[in-house]
Amino acid sequence: MTEYFAFYGTLMDDAGNADTPSTEGLVRRIGPCRLHGELRSHGAYPGFFLREAGDGQAFSETVIAELHEILRPEAFAVFDAWENYDPADEPRSMYLRRRITLAEPEGIEAWIYLSQLSREDPLVPGGDWRAYRRQKVRPSG
Repeated sequence: MTEYFAFYGTLMDDAGNADTPSTEGLVRRIGPCRLHGELRSHGAYPGFFLREAGDGQAFSETVIAELHEILRPEAFAVFDAWENYDPADEPRSMYLRRRITLAEPEGIEAWIYLSQLSREDPLVPGGDWRAYRRQKVRPSG
């Protein structure tokens, strides 16, 4: 069975920095996708939050992401370390790795990282981390 990751932040192509781990050989980019939820800025990196049924918010917001096919099982260890996720100690992890059904393309399930940081951090408009970063680093004047 083919497994996927959906990246919405620094692991997306051309969205990381010098410290971001390489995805080469671990995953293969399939194309764009969207997630039901919201994206918050935790400063230098984003946090994804699912929209929960019954939380009073409709699934009107989506987050722009990239769908990647997992090529090697080592991908989990590399990306878990980057996302500060420890499956043996989830309460102390910054993120949780979970499989969700994507908003687009419909019917596809992918692994994502859910933030355990503040849901009160600033909302990323349009759920687009790349556009948000470009806006934040654009020189004024």
